[in-house]
Amino acid sequence: MSLGYRTILTADPTQQNLSDLIEAFAKWVTSKKGFAELPASGSITNAAGATITGVTFVSPDESIMAKRWTLVEEWDAPVWYTNADTSRTGVTNVTITLADNRLWLWVDVEPPTLVYPLRSGRVVEEVQLSGRPTFVRDILDTINMHDGEAEPISEFQIIANQNHVDELARILRDDQRIGAVLVTAAPNDTDVTEWAARSTKRVGQIQGMGIGYVLAPEARAVFNRTYGAVGHWVSAGAMRTFLPGADLTDPKDAFNHRLLHASTLEDSDERRIQRILRNAQLKRLAAIRIPDALREVDYELLRRERLQPFALLHEQTDGPLEGTSDDEAVWRELAEQAEGQVVKTLDENRQLRDRASLAEGLLDLVQTESDENYEALNGSRREAAKLERQIAYLQRKLTELGGEGAEAAWSFEDDDTQDAYPETFAQLLDRVKTLSGVRFTGDVEEALELDEHTALGAAAVMKAWDALLTFDAYSRARNEGKFDHSLSQYVKFSNHGCLVRVGKIVWTESESVKNNDKYRAQRMLPVDTTVDPSGETLMLAHLKLSNLTGVAPRMYFDDTYSKVGYVSVGYLGSHMSNTLTN
Repeated sequence: MSLGYRTILTADPTQQNLSDLIEAFAKWVTSKKGFAELPASGSITNAAGATITGVTFVSPDESIMAKRWTLVEEWDAPVWYTNADTSRTGVTNVTITLADNRLWLWVDVEPPTLVYPLRSGRVVEEVQLSGRPTFVRDILDTINMHDGEAEPISEFQIIANQNHVDELARILRDDQRIGAVLVTAAPNDTDVTEWAARSTKRVGQIQGMGIGYVLAPEARAVFNRTYGAVGHWVSAGAMRTFLPGADLTDPKDAFNHRLLHASTLEDSDERRIQRILRNAQLKRLAAIRIPDALREVDYELLRRERLQPFALLHEQTDGPLEGTSDDEAVWRELAEQAEGQVVKTLDENRQLRDRASLAEGLLDLVQTESDENYEALNGSRREAAKLERQIAYLQRKLTELGGEGAEAAWSFEDDDTQDAYPETFAQLLDRVKTLSGVRFTGDVEEALELDEHTALGAAAVMKAWDALLTFDAYSRARNEGKFDHSLSQYVKFSNHGCLVRVGKIVWTESESVKNNDKYRAQRMLPVDTTVDPSGETLMLAHLKLSNLTGVAPRMYFDDTYSKVGYVSVGYLGSHMSNTLTN
């Protein structure tokens, strides 16, 4: 099942805090969920058929104590959802642990998954929206919980002066923090207190997953003056999501902390902003490495849960009991063999989980390095192009002025405004309208959804913009008579001297995709009726913008220059279905 909410918080390891934690959860279980009690162990069922199971673990040296409860219940579907074939089962896991001289609270909510088709034919799987469980709010109101050095209160806190900025920077740098820190600044014409209240409402119930701060004008000036020069700025009306362990001195690190621009916050309704922020944190929290203390506890609790059916074996003495029949002895031996196989499987699963966690960490590093390399490569390309223009300029001036050319040569000034990249897909869609040689004819909402995936990084937007600039340059080259072949020839053979900045293009799909009616229908994408009277055409050529698991955005396009004088881009969004995704 997919994650709908996760919080991992700590508190001082006092008996009072432990009792208050359990009491707040027990009250929720009995008053809201209708159970007679909170079971210390074993399972009980309520009148609605939901079950809650308790498991306890204490280490041999009593240095670790853990309790876990698993609630399994049926969720109501959203009013608009009509797919009756999907499971409506939701699971809530609550783990309370005393370890490493800390009291830990770990809550995971796994809602049902909604499956429904979009207008384009692409089938979407989306986790049903889950609010923050109310017992988490009660716990935070009762106990002084921490996420690293931060305190996860529900409202946005106002950062008013230099001292507050220093405290905020300390929290941003904290690499023990798990949740995100959302930093916003009030627009120049908006009261800070009003903006804090509006931001709290916009963010929704992510308390425990994120912490919010509002920079007052004075604090914003101090923050941007101190940290904005290396890319960590927060402009008026914008909001930046800071992940744990921010390096506020490294310009490259700024790409890890995505910015929602003021225009996005202004032009989007609250539900869309909530989705952007919540979905981004859920994807990140689902992939994080759980703290070591909780990983050990998680394994031991899972082990006890799986071995519970064999507990009866250990209540008896070793060997056949007096009066035990031969058949009973055989069954007992088989049960012991089964228990051994379960233990072996659990141990192997633990090793595989550790290896998978390590691999995920390495993949994140590779993805980050790839993004940084792409940015560096584009910087080198732009610098090389600028030098080529400068050389041409110098040669021309030297030829025209003879001996006086040297002085004029150094008057060269380059206009690099064309090199500024959009920072979001929303900005990209606005700017593509200024390119006469390419037109986006796809679903705008599907493209805007890519901004919800903070893990994509800046490179995905850069690659998309580079492709659009290349398509535009191709159309202009044909208009001006500098080139008279197809787009594929333009890209493959770049000795024509015009701009080519696009990455590797996949010019067609596999036969298994082209011959599958469902997959082919998804690639029948919208175009101007001048291209095709039906208003759609088959697009197979596409560009991979990222291989991020679960998103893997793609841009599909068609060379329609011969019909309308521009390249048509019919799709920008998450990976379409194929034989691998299904």
